[in-house]
Amino acid sequence: MQHQETGRIDVGQLIAERFPGSKLSGLALCLIRKILHQDAINSLFAHAPGKKNIDFIDSCMEQLRFTCHVRGENHLPADGRKLIFVSNHPQGGAEAICIAHVIGHRYAGRIKFYANEFLSIFTPLKELFLPVYKHQNKESLRQIREFYATDQHLIIFPAGATAYQSEGKIREHEWHKHFIKVAVEYKRDVVPLYFEARNSDLFYCIENFRKHIRSKVNFEVILFAREFFRQRGRTFTLHIGQPVSWQTFNHTKSHREWAQWMQHRVNCLPDQELLLPG
Repeated sequence: MQHQETGRIDVGQLIAERFPGSKLSGLALCLIRKILHQDAINSLFAHAPGKKNIDFIDSCMEQLRFTCHVRGENHLPADGRKLIFVSNHPQGGAEAICIAHVIGHRYAGRIKFYANEFLSIFTPLKELFLPVYKHQNKESLRQIREFYATDQHLIIFPAGATAYQSEGKIREHEWHKHFIKVAVEYKRDVVPLYFEARNSDLFYCIENFRKHIRSKVNFEVILFAREFFRQRGRTFTLHIGQPVSWQTFNHTKSHREWAQWMQHRVNCLPDQELLLPG
């Protein structure tokens, strides 16, 4: 019996939908498909017929030959509380796959990620995504409100963008404060995660050049697929810290300050130097 693929992307169709009226030559489309690794992405779909959510994540782990060592797994709560997991964002894709694999199996698939509209093209994973669009609509806001009433856990990359290189060091963008607000509002404890990974020197070089010329177009994003598939066969380490009670985030600091405090706590995880409030 022939299996049906769980998904497929067509770069030409995506361009036509997002930029109606645009016309590209066959050669240009071919080049864009290669840059965006269309065939490699579709191969992930083709080798996971009928699979979605954590089953699809497991298939990606296998196909990409990812190995993820976990440190601090004993810190994961087992008492049924609702959680928000916050992580650094060093690579762009590998951390999402590995964290979903680890946390998803620990909590029987009861996880979701905030995701922008671009990620909706990955149909096998759509049920793991909470829609976060530039212009939120009533439907997406309703889905988010309903999510917080469930016992599912949320995984967030509060930086909102992948790490950058400055003065020879890989640095994280300042974390957005939204996760502090919802942790307090919905009484969800926060679990810090630190994922060890990085992108290539070429990626950082192009990003820094773009900043140097002050371009508002983040043209390094065209390398995201390249950077992701470069991770094939890699072994990663995920550090899990002790949960922080939502009650910690009191009025002694602003939400922005608490977000920075959590970011610093995450950055200390590899050395196990966990900071106390103060």
